[in-house]
Parts: sequence; structure tokens; C-alpha cells
Amino acid sequence: MKKGKSKEPKEIILPEDVAESYRFSYDLTYDEAYRAFSLLAFKRSSKFRLIAGIILTAAAVLMLVLFAMDNTKVMDLFLAVIAILLLFYLIYFPVLKARKGARAVERAKGTYRVAITDTGTISLPHEKPINLDGDKDARAIETDDLFVIRPDSYHTFCIPKRVMKEKEIYGVREILAAYISYTKA
Repeated sequence: MKKGKSKEPKEIILPEDVAESYRFSYDLTYDEAYRAFSLLAFKRSSKFRLIAGIILTAAAVLMLVLFAMDNTKVMDLFLAVIAILLLFYLIYFPVLKARKGARAVERAKGTYRVAITDTGTISLPHEKPINLDGDKDARAIETDDLFVIRPDSYHTFCIPKRVMKEKEIYGVREILAAYISYTKA
């Protein structure tokens, strides 16, 4: 028998005024999709990215200066290139990833239909419901005009608040906060 942590389901108690399910139908704009993918692409905080960016920039400049002083030390140039590539990965890769995702949504030009339930699932019509806490990377982000939900590494949902009533915004917020890592941006 294998020893390990048994994951017992935690009891979720939602306020009484939260409905059993919320259903939304909407078209998503490129800007909304881009903001959603941007928020999800940057997994680290902006403070971490700033500090890491400064350190990588300083390391790259230092290695380039050391290489310029003695160009026989190819290792300094190699380390500078690695620092620059890491900087590119830190800053530009998430932006490129967000643009790619937003373009895919724009090309699809579809009407999205989503249902969120008080049992902690989200689903598309005629699809099996997906648990909000589907994997270790599951998270939800609320902005002034969007709910961005990533229940697992395969699915991303972006629900604009423009299609919701105040009571629905409240209910969705309560469900997300109860079942998934939730932040308000």
C-alpha cells in the first residue's frame, strides 16, 4: 500500500443567494481575449518580473563588458546570450503567447456559451463539465470587466462582465473564490 496524502474533499458552503448555476452566451472581442491570455501568461507577479528583469539585464551587460575587455573569454559572451534569451522568455514570450491565443479566438468568431455551477464545475454546451480545480495550475482572475478562468492546462474561459447582471457577477465571484485559486486584478 502506497503512503501519501489522501485528498479529502473540503466542504464548500456558499451564501444562500448564490444560484445553482449561471449561464452566459456572448461574443468575445480580440481585446478581451488578449487581456485574458495576458493575465494568464504572466504566472509570476509584476514585482518578481521586474526584479528578475533587472538582474538578467545587469548580468547580460556585465558579461558583455567582460567579453569586450578580453574577447578570448567566449564563456562571457555565451553567458550574456543566455541572459538575453532568458530576458526574452521572461518579457516577450508571454506577450507572444497572449497574441497567439487572442488571434485564435478572433479567427473562431463564435458565440460562446458557458455554464458555471455551484458544485464547482464549468462547461460548454454538449460537453462534459470540467471541475474548476482541475489541476495544480487552476486559477481564476477577476478584472474590472472580465472573469478569466483556467480550470486546467487545457481549458481557458473568458467571461466578460458586460453580459452579466450584478447578482450574476456576485454569484460567479463567490463560486470561483470557493473552488479555485482566485485573485482580483
